[in-house]
Amino acid sequence: MQKELTSNLKLTIAKLELKQLEFIDKLSVRHNDYVIRCITCPDTNKFLAVNGDWEKVTDFKEVDCVGKVWADFIPESEKVLDKIDRSNKDGGFESFICDVRKKDGTCTSVDWKSKFFPEINAIVTIGRTKK
Repeated sequence: MQKELTSNLKLTIAKLELKQLEFIDKLSVRHNDYVIRCITCPDTNKFLAVNGDWEKVTDFKEVDCVGKVWADFIPESEKVLDKIDRSNKDGGFESFICDVRKKDGTCTSVDWKSKFFPEINAIVTIGRTKK
C-alpha cells in the first residue's frame, strides 16, 4: 500500500513537472506544431504517462502506451535510448530528433527535449512535430 502511494505521488509530481516544462516549451512552440509529452522510468524506459497531442500524432491512446517501452514506438531505438540515458546521467536537457512509429506502421519525425528529474526518478520528454 505504501509503495503504491509513493508511486502515485511520484507520478503526480512528474505530471506537475511536465506542466512546468510544457509552459516553458510553449514559449517557443509554433502554432502549426503538435506537442507530445511523455514521462518514463529511467530504470526500465517504460512510459509512466503520455499526453498532449500523442494520440493525434501516433493514433495510440494513452492507456495503450503506459507500461510500454520506447523501443515499441521508436525505430533505431538504441540511438534514442542512448540519448535518454545521457540526459539521465547528466541531469541536463538532451535534444534529439527521431522517428516515432504510428499505429499504422508509418513514421513521423519528432524533435525531442529530454530531462531527468532525480527527485521524482523520472525522465520528462517533450516532442514537437509539424501538423
